[in-house]
Amino acid sequence: MHLIRRIAPICIPLFLMFGCGTEQAFIPERPVQPWAIRSILDYQPRMLTLALDSNMYVAYDLENCRFYKAWRGGVNWDGIVFNDTKVIQPTTWGASYAVDQNTGDTWWVEENGVRIIPEVRFTGYRFKQGHIFIGYTLSTTDKDFHIEERPEYFVSEQGAPGLERVFFKNSESSTPVYLETQGQVLVLNQPETVLRTGFQPLPMQAQTKESIRTEDKGRYWLEKSDCLTCHEWSENTVGPGFTEIAKEYAHTEEVVDYLVSKVKLGGSGVWGATLMNPHPDLEDEDIQLMVNFILSLDGEEGEADNRKPAPKITKQVYLKPGHGTPLEGVHPSYDLVSLEPPGYEFTVGGLAFFPDGRLLVTTWTAEGSVYIVDGVQSGDSSKVSVKLIAQGLMEPLGAEVVDGSIFVLQKNELTQLIDHDGDDVIDEYKAVCNGFGVSNDFHEFAFGLIYRDQHFYANLSVPMRLMANEKPLPDRGRTIKISLDGSFQHLNLGLRQPNGIGFGVDGEIFVTDNQGEWLPGCKLIHVKPGGFYGMRRGLPDSILSIKDDPPTIWLPQDEIANSPSEPTTIDDGPYNGQMLLGDVTHGGIKRAFLEKVNGEYQGVVFRFTQGLKAGVNRLRWGPDGALYIGQAGMVGGWSWKGKRSGLQRMNYNGKTTFEMLQVRSKRSGFEIEFTQPLASDQGNLPADYGIQQWWYLPTKSYGGPKMDLTTLQVTEVSVSQDRKTVYLEIPGLKAGHVVYFKLNQQM
Repeated sequence: MHLIRRIAPICIPLFLMFGCGTEQAFIPERPVQPWAIRSILDYQPRMLTLALDSNMYVAYDLENCRFYKAWRGGVNWDGIVFNDTKVIQPTTWGASYAVDQNTGDTWWVEENGVRIIPEVRFTGYRFKQGHIFIGYTLSTTDKDFHIEERPEYFVSEQGAPGLERVFFKNSESSTPVYLETQGQVLVLNQPETVLRTGFQPLPMQAQTKESIRTEDKGRYWLEKSDCLTCHEWSENTVGPGFTEIAKEYAHTEEVVDYLVSKVKLGGSGVWGATLMNPHPDLEDEDIQLMVNFILSLDGEEGEADNRKPAPKITKQVYLKPGHGTPLEGVHPSYDLVSLEPPGYEFTVGGLAFFPDGRLLVTTWTAEGSVYIVDGVQSGDSSKVSVKLIAQGLMEPLGAEVVDGSIFVLQKNELTQLIDHDGDDVIDEYKAVCNGFGVSNDFHEFAFGLIYRDQHFYANLSVPMRLMANEKPLPDRGRTIKISLDGSFQHLNLGLRQPNGIGFGVDGEIFVTDNQGEWLPGCKLIHVKPGGFYGMRRGLPDSILSIKDDPPTIWLPQDEIANSPSEPTTIDDGPYNGQMLLGDVTHGGIKRAFLEKVNGEYQGVVFRFTQGLKAGVNRLRWGPDGALYIGQAGMVGGWSWKGKRSGLQRMNYNGKTTFEMLQVRSKRSGFEIEFTQPLASDQGNLPADYGIQQWWYLPTKSYGGPKMDLTTLQVTEVSVSQDRKTVYLEIPGLKAGHVVYFKLNQQM
């Protein structure tokens, strides 16, 4: 018989301890699916939320291995993957049954009368017979204690709600483990210990939304919209800061109408070449509130000083594809098919193949779902089958299959997904590595996942919004190397948003990075131990003077890249030995030819293909030799034409497409090799080639200028006998500069 004491408003628990027991318990109907989900919660980064029953949610702080609280209500699921907001993160709503004590949970062991505080690590969780079991390992200098906790909702004979927490001690040691939680001290000295807590019933709770932190609804709509994707309050980033806009324009009715139209229609050219996405679904009255709030930020009214009146909205002028703008069609040497069967749209976070040819797909969605997709090598979506195998993961943006075992990189953890009973549905979510630093910033992603020689490799991005007194955690902005035992090491420093990592030429590791503060352009980077790649925001003063390691290739923003993603090599066909890399916002796939000069990689990048469904996030070669393209996006500035999902397959069809195949540096110029011979009247004259060079100046502002932009003249052209190779002699070339090639003649 279980005893329950009721004391309003929160009940003090009575707990009963049993020397042995069973894992069986009543399973309430879960109110939502998935009912166990990882996320930021109430501004804490590593949280697990469990919807045990419509009357009770509970949450655990996995960063500190402690019970957080139990409450009646739910979660405001705000955030990028939940409702397209960036600044706001998930928060709880409703009334609490029990909350953590001021000191939080405390674990300890006693040996010979001495209290020892162990190192406590979250080790993952598993599902069995409908319940969840949360695992911890407590380590002293000479012993490990493995503890599992099974939380469950129950109802007393009198109809009152309660929380049952059953602790399983899986250790041969007889040393008792102590846990102070919910105001009680639990002695875990038996294989099974039960803590039952009864509560006074709470009334039905009304869901609350994020409180408006200002009476101005314009600010509230700004924070709830995608505007903060590309704009900061004061600093110029992808777009101008809001205060800069306020200083630029007079606060008049005419200006408000103009800016409402600008937001609605999108476009570029006012503040630079970066394209602002259109917002046709926003109501004019809501945009007016946002615009009026923005224009009020300089504290002036009317046409004070020399601020601009409303300009006329001009039609956007687009350049020819391939000449400063993205391509439009699929590469003629490749055939493209879509693989998503009816009813499925994959926002792909990670791709990996099983040894039997099935495809693992992780998704960047609210549900954090993982799928096994079979039949993809048929190239026929009607023959593709999909099975959901896992849910509740936190932004899984990387995946790898190692000897048939599944590993997924979540935002805050490298996790092994284990199927114990052979039904392809995941039973255990084992934490492999969760020691790297995370905060509650939405921009702290963990990107990509590759594996070789008993180690995983991944990238950790930096936070986006730091206060003046805040600095990024030491692990951020780095490529990390993770051992199977969960330990990891830093390989470099100074990355910003490195969404791509892959094996490139010579089996070397390459990453891509995204233009931003201190990064005047996007980059393809060869990972070298100890390399520094430029991102200085929040770093110690001792770092600020360190010279940047140059990228392998600069990827000029909005010209050939915008949000570069996963790189990979090409292993056959005319481009064998070269590299491909995707891009989410500029879209399509780029091709890179690399050469090694004095021990360092340098190279050239070409537009390769477009015609894809959405922006390219992940690239994986299948066992059939085809390229599998995982696509993603979000509302705002991180998508290809607003498209946000896609899974496609592209394979070489044997046709030869005329284009530049390679560009090699020479002492006084460059050598261009084409895939096919030039015609007799093509490429013979210096005027057939346009050449520019410049260098980039890193600044603390978003992006950076092209410095010493110079048009160079070709003085000599030598065409090989087979007319497939051209040597260009170009006086004035300078080391450390970007060189741009344009074929002036239609070829």
